[in-house]
Amino acid sequence: MLKYNEPFSQHNYAQFHSFLLNFHFQKHKCMKKLLLSLTALFAATAAFAQGQSTIYSWDFNNGMPSGWSQVTNATDGGFQAGSASSVSSQYFTISDPGSNILATNDDDCNCNKADEYLITDTLDLSNYSVLHVTFKSFFYGATYSGATEAAEFLYSTNGGSSWTSLADIVPGADWTSQWIDVSAACGSSNVQFAFNYQDGGGWLYGLGIDDFAIFAPYNFDMAVESLDMFSTVGLNNAPFTLEGTIKNYGGTTISSLTLNYSINGGTAVTDNLTGLSIAPYGTYSFSHSTNWNPGSTGNYDVDIWASALNGGNDQNNGNDTLSTVIEVVTATADRVVLAEEFTSSTCAPCASFNPGYKQLLDANDANTTGTQLVSVKYQMNWPSPGNDPAYNSEAAARRALYSISGVPDVVYSGANIPTSQGAIDAVMAIPSLAELSAEWSATGTYIQCDVTAEALADLSNVSLFMAMIEKEISHNVQTNGETTFYHVFRKFMDGSNGHSMGSMTAGNTYTHYANSTITVNSNPAQGSFDFWVGANNMDIIVWLQDMTNGEVLQAAYADYTTSSVDEMDNLAKYISIYPNPANEVAGVEIELMDRSEVTVNMVNAMGQTVLVEAATLDAGVQKLNLNTAELSAGLYFVNVNVNGVSKTLRVNVAH
Repeated sequence: MLKYNEPFSQHNYAQFHSFLLNFHFQKHKCMKKLLLSLTALFAATAAFAQGQSTIYSWDFNNGMPSGWSQVTNATDGGFQAGSASSVSSQYFTISDPGSNILATNDDDCNCNKADEYLITDTLDLSNYSVLHVTFKSFFYGATYSGATEAAEFLYSTNGGSSWTSLADIVPGADWTSQWIDVSAACGSSNVQFAFNYQDGGGWLYGLGIDDFAIFAPYNFDMAVESLDMFSTVGLNNAPFTLEGTIKNYGGTTISSLTLNYSINGGTAVTDNLTGLSIAPYGTYSFSHSTNWNPGSTGNYDVDIWASALNGGNDQNNGNDTLSTVIEVVTATADRVVLAEEFTSSTCAPCASFNPGYKQLLDANDANTTGTQLVSVKYQMNWPSPGNDPAYNSEAAARRALYSISGVPDVVYSGANIPTSQGAIDAVMAIPSLAELSAEWSATGTYIQCDVTAEALADLSNVSLFMAMIEKEISHNVQTNGETTFYHVFRKFMDGSNGHSMGSMTAGNTYTHYANSTITVNSNPAQGSFDFWVGANNMDIIVWLQDMTNGEVLQAAYADYTTSSVDEMDNLAKYISIYPNPANEVAGVEIELMDRSEVTVNMVNAMGQTVLVEAATLDAGVQKLNLNTAELSAGLYFVNVNVNGVSKTLRVNVAH
């Protein structure tokens, strides 16, 4: 995706163009915050063990191996040897594997890497019938500006006159271990292997290689690759089926095995599987026949492994078992995904991105009652001329939180991942540890919103955000050709830092109330918080965010409540109360359509009436003062009755 960056256009595609297999979420290069809870499914962490006999190996610590060659049209000479930092660039930043590597960097040179080969010396494999290869690769497999990079592992038995592909190199967000069956090359004394990189004729990223080895595999070697289970689960969803994948790293096809799991080191729960056909390097998706039904909340050590391979032993126990810890809480909730887009009416790529993005939002019923996806869009003040009038400091604060440097860009529940339905579904599937609901009402330009949050687990450093947005405007036209803008952020009810909820205890319910008087202006200046249309074009989106790691724990679409509002609109243009919080005096301001009987009752949180004011007021703007100097600090409800129609406001008294 082409983006505009501050302050000028750059080659800035998200370096982690997709999440890995099993929906593993990774850290975006621009993010300060990492969604720890979004690394949601477990993968095996055992050492990547090689077979019983290593034939050849290269670690590249001494540079390019003797006898290796290249075919390249690149001006930089193709693959280079060195440390990760020495062969990296601004947008192709290779993490340090702890040793020297080989890498080709298209981002750095932006040159012709349309068909580049890194070729081994000639190897004699005439005495072998089954061989495997392992190596580590650093490869995004990204698409940028219509071009897609690709990488393959190949072999030749005729001195490179022709090449046969053995496997595509699997993309990943970091160093990824590859394991390839190269038995097709066995029996020849004139074998060369090659890494082929292709930039698709565009300006892409590159390919890094490390720890390349050729070995004869064990006959029987099975590893549990993944457990498709989230790190935190709720008893309300028990019992749990243990599902995942196992992989055959041995040289023999597996027709039967025993799948085992144990909890907290207890007796293994077994499932005998027969009638299988897991070829060497093949995978099998398992679903254990006996569900796990934890009896209480807490942390559980879960081990899962395969044994009795074709009735015999696994010859490599170093990679057998996947071990992880599952936290069981009382309950989890369905997650409502918060989609925060950063965009601009002076950004040409934004104009190309937004129509498809709107279709995606509409397909998910964004910003409707009962939705599982809510949307907020922050307009930015770049690229040049940077005069988007919807930009303001609170939008800039969200940008700073995520270190956003290019538009368009979308952050989903705090994770800066590529936009797709699959990505949204994956985030949506992650259980939430909070319930959240909200409702709001308006009297003229006076807005009030009530939020209820329930913690399903112990949560810390949580803030509540209440974003007021315009549903649709057509007053923001600048230079990129867009004429209509949706879900446009205007202001937070509690400011850009939100309302601190502090630590929230599992099982407890928390409430928060906020109010705001908005200003409607048909031509807002950049930097203002004014609305183009006003309350009848407004949505309020609320969310709870972990301010330590950036995860949006839960979000909600605030429902608009119409009780008495329509009737009151016929009597008063607006009713507001200020200052809020109040110290010695709280003023109730009301703009009446006609001369009316007005009664104000102020009630404390226990339902006791503490103040009453009544008067006959003329049409126009009127004000009644409530003496709060002697009241205890806390929340009070102010019921304003106009000719028999009531409206309840809230005010905090703070001394």
